[in-house]
Amino acid sequence: MQKIRYTFRFILFLAIGASIAFISCQKNRIYTNSDAKLYFSEEIIAFDTIFTTIGSVTKILKVSNPHKNTVKTDIILTGGSISNFSVNVDGVAGTYFKDVEIHGKDSIFIFIKVNLHPNGSNIPVVIADTLAFFTNGNHQNVELVACGEDAHFIVPDRVLRGSDGNIIMNYKVVADEGTNITWTNDKPYVIYGYAVIDSVAKLKIESGTQIYLHKGAGLWVYPGGCIHVDGTKDEPVVFQGDGRSAANEFDFAQWDRIWLCEGRNDNIINYAVIKNAFIGIQAEILERDMGNKLILTNTTIKCSQAYGFFGRSYRVDAFNNVISNCGNYCLSLVQGGIYNFINNTIYNQYSYSSRTTPAAYFSNVYYPSVISPAIAADFECRFINNIVYGTSSNEFNFYSVSATKFELYVDNCLIKTDKDILEKVTASSDVLLNQNPLLGNVTEYDFSLQNNSPCKGKGKKTAQVSEDITGAPRNDPPSIGAYE
Repeated sequence: MQKIRYTFRFILFLAIGASIAFISCQKNRIYTNSDAKLYFSEEIIAFDTIFTTIGSVTKILKVSNPHKNTVKTDIILTGGSISNFSVNVDGVAGTYFKDVEIHGKDSIFIFIKVNLHPNGSNIPVVIADTLAFFTNGNHQNVELVACGEDAHFIVPDRVLRGSDGNIIMNYKVVADEGTNITWTNDKPYVIYGYAVIDSVAKLKIESGTQIYLHKGAGLWVYPGGCIHVDGTKDEPVVFQGDGRSAANEFDFAQWDRIWLCEGRNDNIINYAVIKNAFIGIQAEILERDMGNKLILTNTTIKCSQAYGFFGRSYRVDAFNNVISNCGNYCLSLVQGGIYNFINNTIYNQYSYSSRTTPAAYFSNVYYPSVISPAIAADFECRFINNIVYGTSSNEFNFYSVSATKFELYVDNCLIKTDKDILEKVTASSDVLLNQNPLLGNVTEYDFSLQNNSPCKGKGKKTAQVSEDITGAPRNDPPSIGAYE
């Protein structure tokens, strides 16, 4: 009997050992399928309390493998040895980590430190880098960002998903429903993801406020909300990419857009500078017209990759604005709406690709995609005292369908076009066709009028515009464009 017991124990010991070996083998089996993706405790590691008086701070990123078997991943700090960030993966420091193993249903920890030189000179507002993960052909990123100065840091804490479950937008609500919020100019605002003004909410931005937006970031005035940008000539509100080192004006799409939707209160943007976006301003009605409009005055929009200003079925009063140097359209107004554009300068000298789009385009129809049916709506636009010029032979174009109203009234403008617009739109005899406006120095973004410009004194006096973009009084008759 005792011998049987010993034999049984021996067999049990072998069975347990074999099970452990089998489990260990299963755990170490490498998962090679192309659907191997990792989970991250955070997709943005934000060091939002870094000042120039602090040398370094460390944060922890947890990287999890949701699969049953082990995966191998390559981890790269894209900034390399010159990055302001340093990385330690499971006790090993470096910038490139090859074939890092994460066991099935297990995690590793990555320690990330940002290094700033206290009181160093020329420290940018935002210091950013990317930690890239390559797993079985899948590329995933975790963004690293820190402030070189004290700043208001806006990091998304919510996700908007489509019906297919895919992420449409990472966002943070900066003005909750029914609230009035003010952004002061005490320190910069740094936006990752989308900053959202909720319905029945208002965001006011004081003069002189500097707003830095990361790649893909934007500002969304949700239906029912509104925004007031209260810049001045000497202290405009500036929307720009998230780094002072991004000085190249033709570095397009550093961030996404300012997106305005319908509401009961008007959106007001006065004396703003909006540069290097994918779309500078997109104003559109998503569901139903609620009666509001955008009042856009004394604002500069430049170097947008797609559109400087894109309007769809909106109401807009636009006076004394300069929209310039966009990859496609500087101004595009489609699918209906009611627009008053008076004394604006629209100039496109973008030449980094074979641009075929005009600087200004108008239509009562819109095609959401190449396979979507056209959407048409009544279109009205009063286009008075504007300059539309650029390096293309046709910088002014339009298209309409007969199913809905299309009224484009052009008066006292200087327009460059190879189209016979006088026969196609309602235009006064005072339109100056294909004359050089003789602007100051367009390569330096000086769009003022030279003394011998044909735009001098050729405008039409209007009640809406008594001063130019610099605050100088308008003459009678006024000049064409944003500058008197």
